[in-house]
Amino acid sequence: MKKLLKLWVLPFFIAVSARAAQPAPVIIVGGGLAGLTAAYELQNLGVTAHLLEANDRLGGRVATMEYENGLHGEYGMHEIWAKDPLYEYVQKFHIPTTKPGEPYSSVFIHGKYHPYIQDTAEEYFAALFNAEQRAQYDRWLKGCEVLYDESEAKGLTPKLAELQKISFADWIKSFDFSPKVSEFIRLSLECEIGADWANVSAVYGIQQYRVFLHGTEKCYHAQGGNKKVIEALADAFKGPRTLGALVTRIVRTKKADGTTEAVVYYQKDGVMRSMTAQKVILTVPYHILHSIQLEPPLTDTQWQAVDAIVPGMYQVVHFIIDTAANKILLIDGKNPFPALTRGPLGVVYGFSDIPPASQKEEIFSLLIHGDYTRTYLESRDKMRVRLLDEMDKRWPGFSKYVHATHFYGYHPAATPAWPAGHSPLDATHASLREANVGLYLAGDYVSSSHAEGAVKSGRVAAEKVAADLRAH
Repeated sequence: MKKLLKLWVLPFFIAVSARAAQPAPVIIVGGGLAGLTAAYELQNLGVTAHLLEANDRLGGRVATMEYENGLHGEYGMHEIWAKDPLYEYVQKFHIPTTKPGEPYSSVFIHGKYHPYIQDTAEEYFAALFNAEQRAQYDRWLKGCEVLYDESEAKGLTPKLAELQKISFADWIKSFDFSPKVSEFIRLSLECEIGADWANVSAVYGIQQYRVFLHGTEKCYHAQGGNKKVIEALADAFKGPRTLGALVTRIVRTKKADGTTEAVVYYQKDGVMRSMTAQKVILTVPYHILHSIQLEPPLTDTQWQAVDAIVPGMYQVVHFIIDTAANKILLIDGKNPFPALTRGPLGVVYGFSDIPPASQKEEIFSLLIHGDYTRTYLESRDKMRVRLLDEMDKRWPGFSKYVHATHFYGYHPAATPAWPAGHSPLDATHASLREANVGLYLAGDYVSSSHAEGAVKSGRVAAEKVAADLRAH
């Protein structure tokens, strides 16, 4: 019986051992912007990392959908802002982009359409606001610039700490603006944060209004789709990567000499595998952190920071439409999109460029955000009917030009947001940027939101890991 047992145990042990990957200095969990940035920057610092990604593609929430008819549309990150560190990689890798765009958009305010088809923002505001309304907005914008600069230079000052206690909505109400000015600010902010302005702190709202400050910030799109940025980063990173690897457990230990060791367990092809490293950079979205066993766990303060975050929610809809629809969408031959609405349509992105006359179809996009995204529990057919009805109310006859509809969503959260009492500047949230027994967190929620926060946190994590490896 003992001999028989040995015959069974030995082959099983060999099989398990063969499945364990060779040790790597650093393991990066997550192949989105934060993970790819960390991997690339570690490589530049002379450190090789092994990248583990749960999906069958890299890029996370930077995603471009291609259709059989040669069309493509973004269903993740739309804009690449000029001051985002991501744009530095666009320039470094010589990625062709579209012409720079303005942050301001057409708006629907109190049922009236205010299209942005003027040649300059000055002309647009002259048509949108009267003199007093424009003065109110300009005064507030200058004050917002001062507060934003203060947050960047000094962090959470006493003045900003007071603003952190209240919601962005209550802060705006304190100015007693014209309803039109307040609604314009609300529309401009909520599409950036994916949440109601009453659900975020004034400090976080100020940070997210950055693209409208100091003369506004230009935005770009990669020609051929923003996935080109991911492809360039992935090509530049020469280290090993494993796709389809769902990480479920990360166990770290600290040795007597001060070094750390981590074992990362992941599922791939129906098999639980493991990989060892000295350090781990965990870049999954904040709402997925709870699904991974962390041993030892995050500190109580770190969990408090994570649990304080509220979801910014988005859902993208692509209508494939007949280009003949442009006769009801364009204004004097000009493209008025994007258009901001407060309602089920969210941001009517429309199309980025007017297609050539020879093109028969085009992608027309919606970016639904906030509470209206909670309809993910509703049937897509019902949603499609309601959205087309809403489009017909604003652009009569739109629905008859629609050939197909495609939905793309992130559940339960697309981006992080911070409620009253919290912001990325407070001490609790700063704990997320501290190492935890060889574990480093990275992702938009660690720094701010969107691509900017993801890239910044990936860079910082890479620098800290490289420094710690040199020290030991």
